[in-house]
Amino acid sequence: MTGKTTPEVRVAVAFSYLFPPLGLVFVFTKLRRDYFLRHHGSQGIAWGIFLLFLWLALQVVVFLAGIIPLLGKIIAFLAKVVFFGFFLASVYFFYLTLRGERFKIPLVYDILGPK
Repeated sequence: MTGKTTPEVRVAVAFSYLFPPLGLVFVFTKLRRDYFLRHHGSQGIAWGIFLLFLWLALQVVVFLAGIIPLLGKIIAFLAKVVFFGFFLASVYFFYLTLRGERFKIPLVYDILGPK
């Protein structure tokens, strides 16, 4: 499902999954006329916001579980594993965007998608 965008453009917009504020460039400038850029830029922003809230929620859980010494360490380790998994998902989205594919992140696209 390769689009007609150039490889340079795909590289630029792919970084919005690893650095979500970069997606603002593709959503709020003249570049928004290209659907591929707008789609991945806005989805990258939403993915970044989702990861921020996930990180905050995990920090609260780790803090509360830290009251019990051993349980706190186990939950802190599990929180790092979960967040690393989401980081790997970001890298996978980066790769798909480099290939020129247009995909939808299930929960993120449901919030962003057309109503």
